[in-house]
Amino acid sequence: MLLLAFAWLLYGALHSFMASNYFKNFAEKILGKYFRFYRLLYNFLAFALLIPILALQFSTEKQSLWKVSDYQSIIGKTITICGAFIVSKALHGYDLREFSGLDFNKNQEKTEFKSDGLLKYMRHPIYFGILIFVWGMFVTDASTRSLCSAIAVAIYLFLGIYYEEKKLIDVFGEKYKKYQQDVPMIIPFLKF
Repeated sequence: MLLLAFAWLLYGALHSFMASNYFKNFAEKILGKYFRFYRLLYNFLAFALLIPILALQFSTEKQSLWKVSDYQSIIGKTITICGAFIVSKALHGYDLREFSGLDFNKNQEKTEFKSDGLLKYMRHPIYFGILIFVWGMFVTDASTRSLCSAIAVAIYLFLGIYYEEKKLIDVFGEKYKKYQQDVPMIIPFLKF
């Protein structure tokens, strides 16, 4: 179980490091004119590095915390589906070609401040959906491995939000600071 927790936290640290301005500046020097492919490479690596962690999670012996009833299983699956729906809905608020890295002609940095769609209700709807999804998986599974993953993902997301918001303040300045004051971070209608 410690290996699984370590794998998730290492993934989160690497993912955040690769998204940092420090690493992006380094990558731009190394990649030169090919830096326009950075976002695509970043997303590919994020996905590729996720595969062994998921393999480890599902190959780890399942130790149930309690017996899951049919009722609880239905609730957990419903929560998981809601999380997936929120992520999907949130992604529709972005230019998916730019977000995925498939728009090679665009600048790699965020240039447009967005606060429409789900962004009217929370600053990080994709992360909210991911949280709902992983905790729904835990409710469905009720095992130590799913609990470990849900906790690790939650820790990573909140740390990631901290660093992402610092970057967003650097890019958008006072406009983003006002947005922070007006819109909840991750849970709609709950400011903290």
